[in-house]
Amino acid sequence: MTQSVADVMSCRPVLAHVDHSLAEAAKRMREKNVGALPVVDGDELVGIVTDRDLVARATARDADPAITPVLEAMTRHVVFCRERILIAEAAALMARERVRRLAVLNRDRELVGIVSLADITRIDDVGTRAAAAALQVICQPTPNAAKAPPDEEDPTGGRARGSPAGTLHVYAERPRRRRP
Repeated sequence: MTQSVADVMSCRPVLAHVDHSLAEAAKRMREKNVGALPVVDGDELVGIVTDRDLVARATARDADPAITPVLEAMTRHVVFCRERILIAEAAALMARERVRRLAVLNRDRELVGIVSLADITRIDDVGTRAAAAALQVICQPTPNAAKAPPDEEDPTGGRARGSPAGTLHVYAERPRRRRP
C-alpha cells in the first residue's frame, strides 16, 4: 500500500510565536524533543525556527537568547506539502528544497503537522531509500554558499530560489495555523 504524508507526520506541532524569545523556543524544542518549530504571527504561519537557526543565526552573532525574538533567527521561507501527497513526493520535495522537514497543510491551508526525514525512514525500506536519497542531495554543498559572506546571509535561509537574493519570499496566500 502506498502511504501518504498524513500517515507518518507528527500531528499537532509545537509552535513558536514571532515574539517568543530564542530561549523559549529552545526550551520548547528540548521539552518536546524536536529540532524545529513552526513560527506563527496570529494565525499566519510566517516561518520556521530550527536548532541550527538558533546556533547559526543567533548564538554565532552574540544575540542574547533571553531577549532576542524568534523573528530575528527564523527561516522565513516555509517549505510545505499537502497531507495527502505520497511519501516519495515529499522526499523529492525535501531534496529539491534542501530541507529535512516539511510543514504539512490541509485543503484549507491550515498547518496540521510536520513530516521529517526521520518520519519517512520509519515506514519501510522504500521510505528509508527515499529519505536516504533526499539526505544525500541535502548534504551536498550548494555552489553559491561558499561565495556569500556570512553578513550577507539570505533571510529566507537560501531556500527561496524564485525570490531575488536578500529579499523575503512572499506567498500569494500564507498558510495559517489550524484552529483547535
